[in-house]
Amino acid sequence: MAGAVPCARLHARQVVWEWGLQELADSVELIVSELVTNALHASGGLTGSRYAGRWAPGVPPLRLWLQAEDKRIVVQIWDGNDKLPMQQTADVGAEGGRGLLLVESMSTRWGSYQAEGASGKFVWAVVG
Repeated sequence: MAGAVPCARLHARQVVWEWGLQELADSVELIVSELVTNALHASGGLTGSRYAGRWAPGVPPLRLWLQAEDKRIVVQIWDGNDKLPMQQTADVGAEGGRGLLLVESMSTRWGSYQAEGASGKFVWAVVG
């Protein structure tokens, strides 16, 4: 899944441009990058997942949704890990641990929830 993050970023940028919301493209691309990276880490050691009421063996796929309304875009990512994300305090010299802080600063709102009939969680952010 090494190519998941760059593919998701490129896809998000292209969709946002197609929608004529170029002014939001950089923020959406960064948020997608951070949320997909987090989802990959969260799903790494899993051996199966349930989505839409169906069990699937193996490392769960990631799911990405982009929705636009007026001048806002909602980014939503699903991964197979049930643990909800929590912001961490990163050391100044740390290479990671700031993803959700970036998501919070680049979005107007963000959050997460667990859905019925699915393992894992959805993490979402609103831009614009």
